[in-house]
Amino acid sequence: MKLTILNEESLHRIEEASFDILEKAGAQFRDCPSAVQVLKDGGCRMEGYRAFFPRELVLECIGRLPDRNNVTYFIPTFSMRNPLRLGKGESQIGLVGNAYYYYDYKSRRIRDCREADKPDKALLIEHLGNLAFDFCLLYYSSERSGTTGSSSNLELPPEEFLKAWVGERARADGQPFPIAHPRYTKMELRLSILGNIILDGSSARMEDLVEKSDVSFVWCNPISPLQYHPDEAARIVETAKSDSRYRTIMISPEVMMGATGPVTPAGTLAQMNAEILAGVCLAQLANPGTQVIYGCVCAPMDLRNAEISQGNFETALVNAASVQLADRYGMPSRIAPGNTSAREPGVRAAVETAIGLVTGVASGGNIITTGLLDSTLMVSYEHLAFVNELISQVSGLSSGIRTDSDSLAVEVIQRAGHPAPDYIQDEHTLRNMGRDIYYSSFTGRIKDSYESSYEKSHRLVDEILSQREPGQKISADIEERLSEVLARLRENNRNLSSPEKDWWRYYVLGL
Repeated sequence: MKLTILNEESLHRIEEASFDILEKAGAQFRDCPSAVQVLKDGGCRMEGYRAFFPRELVLECIGRLPDRNNVTYFIPTFSMRNPLRLGKGESQIGLVGNAYYYYDYKSRRIRDCREADKPDKALLIEHLGNLAFDFCLLYYSSERSGTTGSSSNLELPPEEFLKAWVGERARADGQPFPIAHPRYTKMELRLSILGNIILDGSSARMEDLVEKSDVSFVWCNPISPLQYHPDEAARIVETAKSDSRYRTIMISPEVMMGATGPVTPAGTLAQMNAEILAGVCLAQLANPGTQVIYGCVCAPMDLRNAEISQGNFETALVNAASVQLADRYGMPSRIAPGNTSAREPGVRAAVETAIGLVTGVASGGNIITTGLLDSTLMVSYEHLAFVNELISQVSGLSSGIRTDSDSLAVEVIQRAGHPAPDYIQDEHTLRNMGRDIYYSSFTGRIKDSYESSYEKSHRLVDEILSQREPGQKISADIEERLSEVLARLRENNRNLSSPEKDWWRYYVLGL
């Protein structure tokens, strides 16, 4: 199933509007001399920090983008053991957001996130097989005045970073390597590699992990309208020019329709597209062939109270249209439909999430982030369990209908259809029933299917979380390996910045 929001004429009009915006309004790269220099040298007209992009230059830079089918995408935030599949129409679904609140299903109340929620969420995600990645940071009440999320360990000294990294994952039953922050430095990424080996207890995979960790990645959210934060602009240039094996830039505008961009979907798409293409030009002028992911986190602002509303169907509409623009340029897409504006699990949460998921998958979005409440500010374990079920159903819906000879079943109809139908016992039914019909306790006409989906999800969550003992501690063998690596870090942390590929041997093997 393929959902097409924009016809060719509409796509052309939006693109032409974007070119016009870039040529006449330009984009601001304030307080970023490195970006200004790259743009000026590349052929942009500059007025202070504002760059104006000739149409021919934009088209030339689009042409410098790599073929999405011939490059490998390793992104620390989402994937490290395996590359992301970002071919046209290939979708991976997971969580991205900053959750300050947790919906407690037992008490039917909202509370602040707590430290104890981290291992519980990690264990739950590990068991919900349809959620491919988890980058939902939990913020504690005590951290509201700061800027560091509780799910990250940014800016800690190396030893403290490693202890925190290993401690969180060891108590979460060894969550897969690595949960990495998009702003991890190279040193922090290397520390997370060491942490993986400490948890795993073997160095057999080390060389493969080191190769995959040769990543330079920047996650950029332009400041709408038409501005780039100086730090993010500088990191685009730095990432593009780096000698890392995998260089990827993800540009995801968050245009608030009616506030930081036009209230109309077409106007939002034109501005968003211009913001992304400005970043594409900066990356390609810095280093042709740099990988860029086309992102969209746009949503309408509820102008009755000036709050962004991610759950509106217009969010799904604009995100789906952005996939068409990404595909037009041969770029992978990242979209965020289905993060409901509801503040508790229920009919509204289910409907808004389902609309977003169906639209996102049917449009062919590559990286789809969804599944949170209150427009990404709240997490509910029961809702995540329900979303996991929805993903199975939506994936089946989007897979289409087979029309091969076995599926057309002409011989079966001739054999089992006359004089009295006997399809139920036919071998063809037994062979294909599990392939072509989706069965779960949430669907069909069985007794369990009539129970509330969220009550069912609540029992599932309780069952999963009961597998972790309260106050679970790090095992003795992990503690021992951690102590050995920490001792070597105290002796010498210079190897963390070594250009050599075997920098890890000293810390892991003592060599």
